[in-house]
This record gives sequence, structure tokens and C-alpha cells, in this order.
Amino acid sequence: MKTPINHNLQEQENVNAYFQTRLSKWKDIYTSTSLRGEIYRTRHATVLGWINGLSLEPGSRILEVGCGAGFLSIALAQRGYRLNAIDSVGSMLELARHHAADVQITNQLSLDLGDVNSLAFEDCTFDLVVAIGVIPWLPRPELAMREIARVTRPGGYVILTAENRASLISFLDPVHNAMLKPLKQSLNTVLRSVGLYYRIPIVTSHFCHDVDKILANIKLDKVRGKTLGFGPFTLFNCRVVPKAIGKWLHFRLQILADRSVPGFRSIGKHYIVLARKSA
Repeated sequence: MKTPINHNLQEQENVNAYFQTRLSKWKDIYTSTSLRGEIYRTRHATVLGWINGLSLEPGSRILEVGCGAGFLSIALAQRGYRLNAIDSVGSMLELARHHAADVQITNQLSLDLGDVNSLAFEDCTFDLVVAIGVIPWLPRPELAMREIARVTRPGGYVILTAENRASLISFLDPVHNAMLKPLKQSLNTVLRSVGLYYRIPIVTSHFCHDVDKILANIKLDKVRGKTLGFGPFTLFNCRVVPKAIGKWLHFRLQILADRSVPGFRSIGKHYIVLARKSA
């Protein structure tokens, strides 16, 4: 019988393999004309806007966990911050180094392999830790969030995103419905037992208030939060509305969410939260 530790390691290896095979997607996502590309660009801009609003001193130390292709770390390094960026996929780091070389800031940030569940940094090291698109891919997200809190200095900030279990698309498409996660896990096990490999890892989702509770338990006080992203509108991962209509729906629904209209403000796909570590 597999131990929980071995199971978690296997799941993380599956996630790494998944991202390894999708390098081109993450290289081009911010220039994509798709609705998913639009949502990722908006998420990127939202996080940068929140960081700008923190008015961190030049030279402040920032850690990005799961830096991927490096776009956010590069943008922050260009603002004069001292960046450490880590990822668990070596080819992703190579892509990030390539992008950093393109804008000639290779000496302004450090890119290294790293595991968010066991960060190789001393306690209270960073003024800000950012983990965008990381939590949903972890078997035990709470462990990673504790590590993030550990390396954040008292009074420092954390920005992270989670997959929203109450998102609109989770109700529209069974593939994204968290209630079917046990069924997906059982199917995964069966496929592996007969020698087949299920390539797509199972994403972990959270209700927004549950994320807030976890943060509070590890002495991270929520400052602000919002949900973002409506679509793509699919059924069993097949698009059911034309691209132009899907974008229009996303923009209209996002406006309602940004205005905190009840019934809309909490059903975006991504939950973005800013928290501050208790002094």
C-alpha cells in the first residue's frame, strides 16, 4: 500500500510531467488571442497592480514560487526589486532564463529549482512571496502555504491564487466539477493499473472562504481578495459558444464581479488573495 508521502510525490511527478509537455503553451499564453489567454493576462496585470499598490521599497526581496516562463518575475525585477524565482520543472526555468536574457536582466534575478513544500530559505526572508497558479496543482496545499508563511517576514505580504470551487464554469462543465474528483481519481487509478497513463493531473479547488481560513490559521491576515475569469465555456472540455461570444460574456460577467455584485463577485475561476503576515 502506498504511503501518503509516496502518493504525494507521485502526484507531483505527474504535475511536473504535465507542464513539461506544455512548454509552448506557457511560452505563448500572454500573446494568445484565446479567452484563456485573456484571463491569464488579466490575472497577471491584477497581481502587478496589487504589488504596485504595496509601495515596497526599491531592493525589497521578493520570492516567486512556481515562476513558470518567468514573466511576472521579470516584470518585478524591472521595477528594481531583488527577485528569487523557483520552479519544480527544469525546462520551465530554462524558458524563464531565455526570457530574462531577451530583456537583459539576467543579473537582476535568481532562477532555481525548488519545491514549495520545502523552501530552501531561512525564516522571515522575504518582503513579498507570490504564488500564482501554484496551489491548485498541489496534493496538500496547506503544507505549501505554511512554508510560504514561514519565509515571509513579519509585516510582509503574500499574494496567491487558488482554483475557485464555486466558479461558474465548474457548474457548467462536469470536467471541472470538484464533486466529481473522487470519480476522476478512481478512473486515474484504474487506468494506471492496466498500464495506461492518465496525463492530466487532478486540480485541487477550494471555496474562497476556506482559503481565507487557512491563511488566518497560519497568521496571514487577508487584506483583499477577488475572483477572476469566466470561461472558457465548455462541455466536456469542448467549446460550446463561439470565441467572440465567449469573450463578450467573460468581460460582462467580470465587470459585475469587479463591482461586487452579489451572485457574481464570487464565481470567477481564479481566487486571488493578498494577505499580510502578522507582526
